[in-house]
Amino acid sequence: MSRFSKKLSGEEKTVAKNYGALVVLQGLNYLLPLLIIPFLEHQLGLEKFGLVMFAQSLMVFFVLITDFGFSITATREIAILKTENKDYSEVYFKVFWARIVLVIFCFLLLLILVFSFDKFRINWQLYLLSYGLVVGHAIFPVWFFQGIEKMRFITVVNVVAKVIFTVLLFLFISSPDDYLNVPIFNSIGFIIAGLLSFLISLKSVTWRKPNFISGKAFYKESLNMFVSNLSSSLYTSFNAFLLGIFGGDILVGIYTPFEKLILAAKNMYIPIYQAIFPYMARKPIEEMRSMMKKLLMAVTALGILICAIFTILGEWILGLLFKDPLIVENVDLFKIMSLIALFSGINMLFNVLYFPATKQFKKLMKIMVVAGVFNAVLSLIIVPIFKLEGTIAAVVSTEFLLLIIALFLYRKEINNTKPTIVQT
Repeated sequence: MSRFSKKLSGEEKTVAKNYGALVVLQGLNYLLPLLIIPFLEHQLGLEKFGLVMFAQSLMVFFVLITDFGFSITATREIAILKTENKDYSEVYFKVFWARIVLVIFCFLLLLILVFSFDKFRINWQLYLLSYGLVVGHAIFPVWFFQGIEKMRFITVVNVVAKVIFTVLLFLFISSPDDYLNVPIFNSIGFIIAGLLSFLISLKSVTWRKPNFISGKAFYKESLNMFVSNLSSSLYTSFNAFLLGIFGGDILVGIYTPFEKLILAAKNMYIPIYQAIFPYMARKPIEEMRSMMKKLLMAVTALGILICAIFTILGEWILGLLFKDPLIVENVDLFKIMSLIALFSGINMLFNVLYFPATKQFKKLMKIMVVAGVFNAVLSLIIVPIFKLEGTIAAVVSTEFLLLIIALFLYRKEINNTKPTIVQT
């Protein structure tokens, strides 16, 4: 055992172990696309590639609906139950049965959408096959393993499932005609990972029948997080979706590589926040704020470094990874978009970690609704006119707005809780 690990307390060792597992998990989630996205762009061509990415952006909305905020609220509840050595079963099956209902509901919505509009109807197989991604996410209890702080179990499952998916793509995708194989293999990967993780989690709980009435308060709390997450999708997946509607599949094919590269950088922060969240949620407010000071400095430095790398090496990175010259020709837009790596890293420190850990779900909901509405309105005005440029301007502006709001509310909270000095 290293000298460093000996100095850590039991809780800190758990955080470190979970952080390591989450680094691997998130690394797969966002580094594998750095292999897969360029490969698909090469093999499918920009138009079919853009079409497949457009379908995936639609699926993200259904993933958010089926999650219903449980990834935050249920994680916190499980973490507290772990501390108190109580049974997890009631909370676990509140989430499980709610997600099953939401998966069925969302599939019906998808059927209505696909067969009601020509843009979707002509590629109906693509959208229905892509829905397996939603099913896999819904049955994958990441929130449970995060709450009990045993992320290493599902990390192994994810590694196997995602490697299988990647191998299938490289073996069977060789031309634009193979585009339907992408959602098939993607769905297989997510469903395998979800099923295996679900079966592992059942060893820690006792089976319960649906009882939605008893979970009314829990669902109400989760609703706030759901509105927050859905609002956040209005400045993430909504942008690619709207660009596909007004600009077409080719522009989505240009935008998606930029988005995936920025997302890979942006989500470097996620393992840190996910590993710390259960630990922070149990701490007094003074300790939380002490941790926030240290994290803010580290996150800001990391964000500046990422922006510098993308600005200096952006053209070389795009030219190395992607085949179509239209992608490299828009490198200046990619450099502007790299600001998101700085803005989002800091705002997530508050919106993903601090506010949920302190159960300020209504405040978080208001922040996300403001940002979501701002992005939706701005995008609807400028994307039909400026297409790709408008999309990038909208998403960068929204991330900056989120940063300003989060910092303002955090400083306001600290100032309001400072002890009053009585002068004599």
